[in-house]
Amino acid sequence: MATVESHWEEFYLGSRRFQFIADGLGMPIDQVNFVFGQLMALLLAYIFRVYLHPSHVSATTRHWGSLLAGLGISYFCFGKQVLLALALVVGCYLLMLLLPITLLHHVTLAASITFLSVMHIQRQLYEDGVFVIDVTGPMMIMVQKATSLAYSLHDGLSGLKDEELTPLQKEMVVRKKPTALEYFGYMLNFHSVLAGPYFMFADYQDFVEGTHYAKRALQTPVPASSLDSNRNKSPSESKLTDSKLRTRLEDEPNPVPVAMYKALVSAGNAFVTVYLLPKFPISFITDPKFFQLSFLSKTFYIVAVTSLTRHVYYTGWMLGDSICNMSGMGFNGYNADGTAKWNLVSNVDILGVEFGLSLRDTLEAWNSGTMKWLRFMVYERAPTQKTLFTYMLSSIWHGFYPGYYITFVSGAFFTIAARNVRRSVRPHIVSKGPMAQKLYDVFTCVVTRFCLAYFTFPFILLRFWGSIAVYRDMLFFQFVLGALAIILLPVVLPPKSRSSKNTKEHLKSQ
Repeated sequence: MATVESHWEEFYLGSRRFQFIADGLGMPIDQVNFVFGQLMALLLAYIFRVYLHPSHVSATTRHWGSLLAGLGISYFCFGKQVLLALALVVGCYLLMLLLPITLLHHVTLAASITFLSVMHIQRQLYEDGVFVIDVTGPMMIMVQKATSLAYSLHDGLSGLKDEELTPLQKEMVVRKKPTALEYFGYMLNFHSVLAGPYFMFADYQDFVEGTHYAKRALQTPVPASSLDSNRNKSPSESKLTDSKLRTRLEDEPNPVPVAMYKALVSAGNAFVTVYLLPKFPISFITDPKFFQLSFLSKTFYIVAVTSLTRHVYYTGWMLGDSICNMSGMGFNGYNADGTAKWNLVSNVDILGVEFGLSLRDTLEAWNSGTMKWLRFMVYERAPTQKTLFTYMLSSIWHGFYPGYYITFVSGAFFTIAARNVRRSVRPHIVSKGPMAQKLYDVFTCVVTRFCLAYFTFPFILLRFWGSIAVYRDMLFFQFVLGALAIILLPVVLPPKSRSSKNTKEHLKSQ
């Protein structure tokens, strides 16, 4: 244990200025630095929106302010390790300048993922299962940004026609290479440098230039057909000047209430992380005493530890959302009742994760920015085996702990099983009436929580054989049920054919 601790101390190079606070709270210094860095970013976000508003300063000034603040916060949290992140950004920028557009996207993906993989391996050697907030987290977000921008440039400059692009690719296409300042500002801005959320270059460019409100507002007087998500897309669409799209501060919806609400939600999750999570250590799952518990007690413990661990992510992600909203980023038009929507850039939908009625809905609500990135990068581009290639990229991007791969493989397995259950069982339940459907929804919500805990605890434990030991002790019961749902259920209770259903509806209409 002493060796692991010394390796951790050697690997983490962030500031020790607030070590006394960490000691007083009983928290690791990396977590204290992370929270302080995010709180500083939240304060800077307010200053950025009010005093560096697009109506007051140029886009260049906003880029510089965002970039320098991001570098300062990164250095405070990670020290000299920030040079590794800079090396990644500089390398990807040089690839953008030097490579032909036909190779840019694939080479950028391969090079950045390779660099990140080396960092993941180094992290495993030094930290060996100890949870540490180090520079690999920000680098994961930078890989998302660099690769998505490379693919957006390929979509816009390689001669592809609009009909060859998916709706998401059309929305995010970029037809002009960014300048060095735009590129580095996008990659290292203080809004998302520590914990996200991930957002596309087109959205960030609109935000910096101050055109995002007019483009997203439902009541905008500008024709909707002219509201391009990236003003650099096409010279023919430059009829709209920035002055027509740019709004004044007093005309924009106030983001402070929603930003503070998300910050308070983050604080609540931080309380759970600090005071409740330590009562359920993940290491107990490999303790001989755990295997002496009853089946129900084991299940309860796994559900408890996975549920409480999610609050660690909620803390950072909600604070990241709060920072973006406080600066004015994330506006996504208006609801029907006239209230502003602030969900354009977001890390997670907590209610969707905790109360999702299906495994698919739950996973889509979790780390939604990464889900969007994976869909944009792989799922919409792979000619075959879309799900397989998507999970492969997600696995490599996360790192190489064996527990990660157990979770991803199991997740794919249970997603297929849940889909079969929904197709075979749900239509029969729905036909019984609204009360039966409500009871079914409650049942699937509860089952989803157990299923989620069952295949995500290896992600927290990280160990392969430790995870397998727990599964073996519990007789692989959920895997058996999943296999029955995939193999036997469609035979016993065949899903209703969509074609036959459409035929019946057609005959009824005649």
